[in-house]
Amino acid sequence: MLAREANNVQNPALGAAIIWRFCCAYVAEHPTGDPPPLPTLFLVLPVVLHQATVELLRRTWPSSGLRAFAAKFGDSKISKQDLLLQIHERSLRWRTLTLQSIELATAGRLIHLTDAGDAVPLSRTKARGMTDEVKQLMADAEKLGAWCGQLTLHEITTTLKVRL
Repeated sequence: MLAREANNVQNPALGAAIIWRFCCAYVAEHPTGDPPPLPTLFLVLPVVLHQATVELLRRTWPSSGLRAFAAKFGDSKISKQDLLLQIHERSLRWRTLTLQSIELATAGRLIHLTDAGDAVPLSRTKARGMTDEVKQLMADAEKLGAWCGQLTLHEITTTLKVRL
């Protein structure tokens, strides 16, 4: 049962859709409309598909931003600094899933990878007919994408304490 549940969540098709929605929100919030650099895509699934991490993301207002989200991990009431530090390790462990998701998103014409290494969303129209759980994951990815779109790659990696 648990293995099936993990496969349902950690599958490349779902990952492709989540990464696509991240890219859409990133472009919408970037000051000049630039697409996200490829390295940022490796942070999406480790944040959005990890229960404890996504719970903090959901409890952070969209207007608060990535820094406020990261600060919540160190809040004395929550004190989950280790969860923030685990994002880097999880991004390494989930690299294959992320790559498979990026390949599917590209093959499905959801995103295009440029020669410069950016991920351009090819469609911005929201998908329809999804379960509430999947809709929530898409919204989570959009929130993360919007936050990242407002920052430089250096600011993102410093804030989330990751090396890409």
